Amino acid sequence: MNIHFCTKIKTTSLILNSCIVGALFVINIASATASNLEQISKHGGLTAEFIDSMASMGFDSIETSELMALKEYGVTVPYIKKIRDLGFTKIEPGELIAFKEYDINASYIKEIRKIGLLNMNAGELIGFSAHDIDAKYVDRIRSLGFSNLNASEVIAFKAHGVDHKYVEEIQALGFDSISLGEMIAFDEHNIDTSKVNDIHQLGYIDIDAGEMLAFSILNINQEFVNKMEGLGLSKIKKNEILRLKQYNIDQGAIDKIKHYGLYNQQASTVIALTILKLDESLIRDVKALDINNYSMKKLLESRTRKRHNLSRDAEIYEELSNVVSKIYRLDI
Repeated sequence: MNIHFCTKIKTTSLILNSCIVGALFVINIASATASNLEQISKHGGLTAEFIDSMASMGFDSIETSELMALKEYGVTVPYIKKIRDLGFTKIEPGELIAFKEYDINASYIKEIRKIGLLNMNAGELIGFSAHDIDAKYVDRIRSLGFSNLNASEVIAFKAHGVDHKYVEEIQALGFDSISLGEMIAFDEHNIDTSKVNDIHQLGYIDIDAGEMLAFSILNINQEFVNKMEGLGLSKIKKNEILRLKQYNIDQGAIDKIKHYGLYNQQASTVIALTILKLDESLIRDVKALDINNYSMKKLLESRTRKRHNLSRDAEIYEELSNVVSKIYRLDI
């Protein structure tokens, strides 16, 4: 787990996958090859001519079921060429079948592109058609203040059925710069006025959308805050309360820190020592350092077996340096 607690939750790519899975037709049946041409011809009216035409478009090793579906949905060489001429040069048979299923043709593609969402792929076009998304719907989203849109976010917004009144409620709570992806995540995690007020009552007023999502996902509540205060931690900052929950700080962790004489009632110190995995081996590693010339990045990666980008969190980097200095000076 990285030092930096990632609060910018990204959900749109996952939602997009769920949106288009149902649109793709993939059934596992034996491959269509010359050796079983006679058998294939008996199914779905497949002919050697049709099989050869699909092979000429690069579909010479696809499954029988896909050949049958291509034939059933009227996918022809001219149709494939038109779609490829519009930039979909690597379109798969299943996507072509879905294009036909959802009436996606050259005219539709050109109309959707006028909306101004760049570089839409085949799956996104399928998602647009499957969810009846048009220019008017996209304009409504933009009118809510979401100007920098991508297709997957629009599909996720529609698939989740995010209500425009809900958007206005969240924005009125002070999240006026919230992204569409974050708004979708807010809806998914049922964040509303009541939940936001609960976090404010904990003393954490100045929070952005990403932080609010983290508070909700980690279930930071009064009970947990009381628990941390009961461990002797005081003046806990918002990023610290998140990390305390993230790292499952409990009485055992505090007792270990006290054992080494490093407890100072500061959440930042507890977090830094937890990240470094305080134990006898850490003491030895730090004591072996050239304290005036060492790499915190290398020390951290040797302790966690993970790569870290310390530049993303200057505050925790400073505290890590502080605890290393304290350990180095320990009379052990």
